[in-house]
Amino acid sequence: MGINLHRAWRAGLLAAGLALAALASSSAAAAEPPVAAPQPAAAATPIKPVTTFNVLMVQFVDQAADAIWDAGATPPKSNCAWEQVENHAIQLATTGTLLRVGGTGPLDAKWAATPRFGLLADRMSDYAMDAAKAARERNAKALKIAGDNLVANCETCHRNFKPDIPTQNITTHLSHANPKAAPRIECQDK
Repeated sequence: MGINLHRAWRAGLLAAGLALAALASSSAAAAEPPVAAPQPAAAATPIKPVTTFNVLMVQFVDQAADAIWDAGATPPKSNCAWEQVENHAIQLATTGTLLRVGGTGPLDAKWAATPRFGLLADRMSDYAMDAAKAARERNAKALKIAGDNLVANCETCHRNFKPDIPTQNITTHLSHANPKAAPRIECQDK
């Protein structure tokens, strides 16, 4: 009988311990806010183009690509000038992404929806990032190669999508399309 009493006593302690653990668990759960079930992701808001491809080309692509091509022909001589080339290259790479979104011009949405156009826009971004890396590393040879790749890519895109180069008379004081273009601003290393 002594053994049975001992077993009953141990079983009682075990049952009491389990009951306390369950009580502690339920009060801890009550103290914490319930975890909400995951909600389905809301549909992403479509990106709305705000300008035409022509404006992107003149205001962004021409400015950035010209800086890369110029530096490929005549490598920068100062750290500041190399940094400017890197900044222009990143600007150009970002514009490739914007071209994938489309534009407000009459053919922009149609072009952006074309797989070939998307491939060329992506290549522009890739070659521009190659130019950014070359500028960051001060590698004139790699910068020239990236610039040459950009030229070939731009020419292919224009042959396929816009053989007439004119930009609907959109020019800036910086544009090579403007015969009265101001000279590039030179920087000075500090």
